[in-house]
Amino acid sequence: MATIEQFIAVSAELTGFSGEELRATGMAEAYWAVVLEQAGAAALGRLVAEPLGEGEVRELARAVVGLWYLGSWASEDGPPVVVSSAAYAQGLVWRAFGGQAPGVAAQGFGSWAAAPLGVR
Repeated sequence: MATIEQFIAVSAELTGFSGEELRATGMAEAYWAVVLEQAGAAALGRLVAEPLGEGEVRELARAVVGLWYLGSWASEDGPPVVVSSAAYAQGLVWRAFGGQAPGVAAQGFGSWAAAPLGVR
């Protein structure tokens, strides 16, 4: 079975964020558990062995990226599986553009008037 460290390493390769940045979200253990529950240990092992594989491995890689960026697991049979409110707040999508998840932290008076970091 793939270890959590292997999961973090393959997640870093897939997301473009370092292992340290992924650990800093505080979501690594929760996401590892979600992948094991939703896809199974064997599928996770195949992903660790060949992250840029074809077929089911590629679909699993996409699901893992979505999990890190959006904080939810894309379900084929229904609505996405939301991990937690913390997963929403720690989604990499917010870090990718230098913002914060709406409704999670006080933005400060007038903050809406300024463009996000890196946007002009």
